Amino acid sequence: MGLKEIARMTGLSITTVSHALNGTRAVSQKSMALIRDAVAKTGYRPNGAAQALKTQRTNMIALIIPSTEPNNSTNCFFFDVLGGVKQTLQEQGYDLIVSTYSENDPHFLLGGIPVLQKNWIDGVLFVPGSRRRAECLTGVDVPVVLIDRRLDGVSLPFVGSDNDQAAVRAIELLAQSGRRRIGYIGGTLDFSSAYDRYRGYQKALAALGLAHDFSLIAYELDYSLESARNAARSLVRYGADAIFAANSVLTMGVVQYLNEQGIRIPEQIALVGFDDYDWTQIVSPPITAVRQDARGMGALGARMLIELLAGNTPDPAVAVLPSALAVRQSHGGTRGPDTL
Repeated sequence: MGLKEIARMTGLSITTVSHALNGTRAVSQKSMALIRDAVAKTGYRPNGAAQALKTQRTNMIALIIPSTEPNNSTNCFFFDVLGGVKQTLQEQGYDLIVSTYSENDPHFLLGGIPVLQKNWIDGVLFVPGSRRRAECLTGVDVPVVLIDRRLDGVSLPFVGSDNDQAAVRAIELLAQSGRRRIGYIGGTLDFSSAYDRYRGYQKALAALGLAHDFSLIAYELDYSLESARNAARSLVRYGADAIFAANSVLTMGVVQYLNEQGIRIPEQIALVGFDDYDWTQIVSPPITAVRQDARGMGALGARMLIELLAGNTPDPAVAVLPSALAVRQSHGGTRGPDTL
């Protein structure tokens, strides 16, 4: 059983079937589905080693994401990104390997990851750490697409969320509910995503004529419940009447602290969080939160990389996906469940 039989069953050319199975050119999702169905029915198995020798390609993509550090909780965001990446690559006949690295390592080099040292990988989808460390790309000689976070001074293809505008909308919503001392809790500004959220917070305060009070700001936090609890304690002490928590884990920590202290949400302190997961809907009151399209981010990043591997320039080369606000009750408004 060979390519000719697959081509006959699908009504496609041998060339198209070959490109699809070897990953040497993108084909339509419809054609790929026909080919996968024919392969499943016939039990056809291409010789992977022979293909790699012939094409100098392995059809293996690496997704490199930050690892979970001790005492630093993580969330589901990168798993949702992974879901979008995996589905898109499978549809185009690529395999995926996932590896992690420590964001706390100031000397981390992407090229030092073992899977990239063994010539197994055709391309890399990479979530970088510090936006200031473009040198982390040293030693990488395959195409790279950045996901979620940018690197300063680097012109690689990138897909992320509209973090600054998401923060602007969150602050505007809190202000519309009558809040004037709106605090901010976020992560390190070395991460471009956290930097953009803080910049959006600043921009919204200025546009609304609200004071930029540093006693109401806590950033450079690790993403842990304890960090969020300590930050919330400080903001409460300095008279915040609302908090924008710019990360899901930090949002959980704020909710935990306010509940423990008997501080009513939103009557005493309003809250808008970041990332809309199931838990935000089942706590009391349900949490108003920014909703990112993490799965779409992963899918688009994978499509960008496939275009690079085909010798094309992704269009667009920089993509900023819109977020939404899942409007519930914690921000203090009168609106019911909705999405802005």
